[in-house]
Amino acid sequence: MARTWGGRRAGAGRPKKAAQERTFVPHHPRPVHKKRHPAHVTLRARSGLPNFHSQRVQTMLRRILELQLHRRRYREQFQVVHYSIQSNHLHIIVEATDARAMRAAVSGLVIAFAKRLNKEVLARLTGKVWRDRYHSRELTTPSEVLRALVYVLQNVRKHGFTLLGSFIDPLTTAKSFTGWTTLMDPEPDPFPPRTPRTWLLGEGWSSRGGGLLSPYERPA
Repeated sequence: MARTWGGRRAGAGRPKKAAQERTFVPHHPRPVHKKRHPAHVTLRARSGLPNFHSQRVQTMLRRILELQLHRRRYREQFQVVHYSIQSNHLHIIVEATDARAMRAAVSGLVIAFAKRLNKEVLARLTGKVWRDRYHSRELTTPSEVLRALVYVLQNVRKHGFTLLGSFIDPLTTAKSFTGWTTLMDPEPDPFPPRTPRTWLLGEGWSSRGGGLLSPYERPA
């Protein structure tokens, strides 16, 4: 009697990854970056790392940005204008002269942050920090820049944290931002504000939404 195949056995083959592990950013080609457009970049950490939302991590990030500013390779071609440090991810708004400068500078920031976090916070020689490659979104209109500013500077409100009154998140560049409707803190921010180089990030965004941002505004 001929043997027949009874079908695929349940559970056979390579184990499927858990749904929560399949969260990587698809490797689609990045949009062409133009000098006149700022970009909103998001960096997400791997699970199991300490909370990023701390003064220690902010001090570390600021040192990295200061060093990057003084390197000839990046000084005229790239800058981080705004940042926001959350529990397991970073938001930055950047300006770059072209796609090559964008890739090189953001990659340099990603590597420098991981190295310093491993050494200064995790006390280890090496180890992966980022969950996937960074996500970048071109900001091509005043409305998009306005929404990105609210999203980055007020991101802590999006994640359920309560800021009493008009207080702002100190682990962002919100203190040095001059586009608020109200002066929140008379003390200067020790992190020197970056003067925007693009019209959209410098003044174009204020042509939408009444010209200034309210510190009570919450990201959509």
